[in-house]
Formats: sequence, structure tokens, C-alpha cells
Amino acid sequence: MAKKQKIKLMVASTVYQNRDLLLQICGILNTYGYHVINSEFGTLHPPLGMNNTDACLAAVEECDVFFGIINPMYSTGITHQEFLRAIAINKPRRYIAHSFVTFSRKLLAQYMYADAANTQRNDFEIQTTSVMDSVRVIDMYNDAVQIDLPYEERKHHWVQEFFRPDEAMRHIETLFRDIKRVERELANLNNLDQ
Repeated sequence: MAKKQKIKLMVASTVYQNRDLLLQICGILNTYGYHVINSEFGTLHPPLGMNNTDACLAAVEECDVFFGIINPMYSTGITHQEFLRAIAINKPRRYIAHSFVTFSRKLLAQYMYADAANTQRNDFEIQTTSVMDSVRVIDMYNDAVQIDLPYEERKHHWVQEFFRPDEAMRHIETLFRDIKRVERELANLNNLDQ
């Protein structure tokens, strides 16, 4: 009898100022029984001849579930590209976002949009600080919640806010500890797609 394949769970996150939490998250997901795919954790296979960005985007295609972590540091933007790819191919997704991002989203909306409905993004940007390096992290959040779609058309758009690492870990436990439930949810999604 063939051994059952582990669920491939990609953890997409910027690393700067977040490495310890990221590695802790990857470690706990690994102990739950997932095949964790993450470059910083050392489990993202970069195909020969492929650049870093393309390797990360290929991993999005390969995974069964995409888990995005939205931090206040945007960095190179590869994580955002991973988010956009996961959304474009309708990959089952889960997200958490640091409260600095959700707070800043509300505070900076008055500057980021050219209209009162906050639908027309302008070119507003902040100077890099030790708290946040770019408002593009807010764009990542908006992409994750699918702000451009009517509410009833949004799928996989729940984003759980956290401030302390224990808050993030509690939600991760809620989402992923019961691997049998995740298997059932994936099977149900696959049945709906057929």
C-alpha cells in the first residue's frame, strides 16, 4: 500500500524583522504533519536554471494550501507576487496579518486613494521606517481580502489579525492542527471544482 502524501502547505512571508516567528510557524506546521514549503525554512526546492522569483512562484503552483503572512515589511516584493499568483490560480488560501498593517490600512487610506470609496489607488508611498517600509503591505492585505470584488464573490479571503506571536500561533493551531479536517476541506473543494 502506497504511503499517503502529506499536504503541501506553502508559507509565504517576508523574512526581515520576522524570521524567528516565521521559523517557529514553519516548525509547528511541520510537527502537525504538513510538508511545509518555505524558502527561509529550507524546504522550497529551487528548480535548476530558475531564478528565485520563478522558483517561489512555481512553489505556489505546487502547493495544496497557501498560507500568507502579511508583515509590515514589504522587502523585495516576491511575497506579494506569490499572493497574487495564489489568488490568480484560486489556490486554497489562509492569511494572518500583523496589526501594524491593519491599523495603517485604516489610517493611510485617506492618502492612498484618489476617491472617497477607496477603490482608485494613487501613487502614495511612505518613506521607509523601522515600523513599515512600504504601503505596498497594505496592497497585499487588500489583495488577500479581495477588496476589488463584491463581498459575495470573494473566496479564501479571511485574514486574521495578530499583534503578539502567541496570537498568531493560536490562529495557526485553529486552522491547521486538525490535519484530518484540512484533508476533508480540500477533498470538498476538489469535489466542487469537478
